[in-house]
Amino acid sequence: MKKNFLKNPNFYYYLFVIIAALELIASILGIFLDLSITSRDNAVNNVFLSVLAIALMSIPKYLKEKYNFRFNNWIEILVLVFLFASIVLGFIQEFYETVRGYDKLVHMISGVVLALVAFESVYIYSGYVAKKKNQSIPPLFIVLFSFTFSITLLVLWEFYEFLTDVITFNLMNNPTNMQRYQWPSTSTFYPQDYGLLDTMLDLLIGAAGSFVVAIVAFVFLNKHEKIEPLLTERDQE
Repeated sequence: MKKNFLKNPNFYYYLFVIIAALELIASILGIFLDLSITSRDNAVNNVFLSVLAIALMSIPKYLKEKYNFRFNNWIEILVLVFLFASIVLGFIQEFYETVRGYDKLVHMISGVVLALVAFESVYIYSGYVAKKKNQSIPPLFIVLFSFTFSITLLVLWEFYEFLTDVITFNLMNNPTNMQRYQWPSTSTFYPQDYGLLDTMLDLLIGAAGSFVVAIVAFVFLNKHEKIEPLLTERDQE
């Protein structure tokens, strides 16, 4: 029976890459055709974001073809959907600005996705260790690595937001506002500007998503003494 294409990561990869490529073409045209400086600044920023989206979405496919490193299909699909939602929809289509709560939703999902990717990677490696070296990696180590790996990437993303805001503030007429430093603080319980509150909430929400994955993963590992494929057998492509 022919495999359902909706369960095939390649379908999502090519769909999202084509959309990102169209965004790239539109942004390049905008650099030359837009009349206002602000519009051209946005176009330049979107060119970078489109290229970034295509590059990041191509990593899982590259790892499979180059090193035969295979995640479960559902995890790979989840990664692709997350990258598309966060970069193409969030930044290029400005969902972060126009859709209330979208930014926090994406940060929560990012914690879940990053922890799942880290967990799956170590889980695969633990299977190799068990088979080749007759050793086992303690479940607690796998879970702690997954959690801390996710937190590290969440922090690096906040570094990226900070550096982007600093660079564009000094070089562009239309600086980015990724850390919401241009938003006034309306908080009645937190004394600092909204930019700091936004950054810390992003980290806390992402950490909460990672923590949920860590707890579920720990329970899962304690119920499986032998290293077996995660949840389901990997679909052969």
